[in-house]
Amino acid sequence: MSTYISMILRFLLQAFFLFLCLLCSVKNSYAKQAEAQCSDCHIVEVSSLLPPIVCNRTSTKVPNKASLEVVSKYGPCSTINEGKAKSPNYTEILHKDRARAKYIQSRIFRPKHSGSDDDDHLKRTEALTVGAEPFLSNGEFYITVSLGTPRQVVTLLLDTGSDITWTQCKPCLKCFKQKTPLFDPTKSSTYSSVPCRSKACLPDFQPTCSSNTCFYSVSYGSGSSDGHVATEKLTIMNGFGTFVKYPYIFGCGTNNSADIDGVTGLMGLARTPSSFISQTSQKYFSYCYPSSYGSTGYITFGKSDDDIKNKFVKFTPITTSPNQSLFYDIMVTGMTIAGEKLPVASSEYTKSETVTDSGTTLTVLPPSLYVALRSAFRKQMSKYKMIKPVSDELDTCYDFRSYDEVVIPKISFFFKGGVELELDVKGIMVLYKKDLSQVCLAFQKADPDNPIFILGNSQLRGKEVHHDIVGQRVGFGPGGCS
Repeated sequence: MSTYISMILRFLLQAFFLFLCLLCSVKNSYAKQAEAQCSDCHIVEVSSLLPPIVCNRTSTKVPNKASLEVVSKYGPCSTINEGKAKSPNYTEILHKDRARAKYIQSRIFRPKHSGSDDDDHLKRTEALTVGAEPFLSNGEFYITVSLGTPRQVVTLLLDTGSDITWTQCKPCLKCFKQKTPLFDPTKSSTYSSVPCRSKACLPDFQPTCSSNTCFYSVSYGSGSSDGHVATEKLTIMNGFGTFVKYPYIFGCGTNNSADIDGVTGLMGLARTPSSFISQTSQKYFSYCYPSSYGSTGYITFGKSDDDIKNKFVKFTPITTSPNQSLFYDIMVTGMTIAGEKLPVASSEYTKSETVTDSGTTLTVLPPSLYVALRSAFRKQMSKYKMIKPVSDELDTCYDFRSYDEVVIPKISFFFKGGVELELDVKGIMVLYKKDLSQVCLAFQKADPDNPIFILGNSQLRGKEVHHDIVGQRVGFGPGGCS
């Protein structure tokens, strides 16, 4: 009797497992069928939108001595978060992005180092007063390098919209909290203050002099960093070797007015004499910001053989003018959603400058383009019920708690020369609440009086971005960090 019951139980168990396998097969078949029928959309597992809790490091793609790991300060790979996952606070991020947009607008096509001293003072005053709160760059991704002899570790935000490199230094009159010790010039044998009349006292620093010492002052929409201009040995180390630049001109900040989430300072990657790019003669750099906060990306300074052979990177020219800005200005010619062009006149794309800026998180669109994109997106997402906007900026949001999968339309930007940038799904929607009750369209509308187009770091995730300074062009291609 027991043998008979055992056989029945075994049969039922096998039948149950067979049913589960069949169910999974049908589900996968439906998913593949849906994806095949939806070439202009993303089939997204809702759980993939949740904050990661495990660090999944991506190896640096290019074996180059000047290649570095890029880390999101919000994710579990971040050393400044002690390896703990941290969700971005989008209320604060949007506030910072607003101040950042005003800062960028104040500097676009400003004549570089020209005009009278009074003009320069006025421009500097305007730059310092455009924001109301003490916020610096809204950069998210940072690198780890060393300064000094012996080496002292510093963590620097990557900012394509800033010129100088600076880090907090001892003795500090006013400093924000950071996870690593302050850089101590007295412990380095290669540290040297820059005299006033030195060529290293660059105009980018808006320098002032005292006791024959060059002092810098730099502002970011709101918030600032002030201190000595100095030279030091900069060291980049990775598994492929060591890259050293000496002397490297940087700002030794002793009076800093804002907190940048535990990072020690900032590396400027703009097109100015004081930037890392100009100082190191690395006239070409590329980077890939990870799609997920739980992964790492990379940045490579200099052109490698892979870059020369890479036919998948498509370039668009940097806009030139008699008074070029420090930013990487490019020209957007169109946008599509679910394969359809936005119903706006082509002239709407050329009314404002387009800036690629790693210091901005969510892409800022001129009002006319934002309204058109929002309307088309809502139409494509009509099967999902919209919820109350979480803020004036994030006004297109959904509750995904009852879904396992959602279908999100693809969005692409087109640039001069026919270059297409198809956005990663994490660049289309952002998770505002951890419980999936608020997932929102990841764009924001520019102020009507400030109709600027800023391509932020969220929309560049999972893609490889190339900056060719000599060739005056910016390229986009498939990234190896998604």
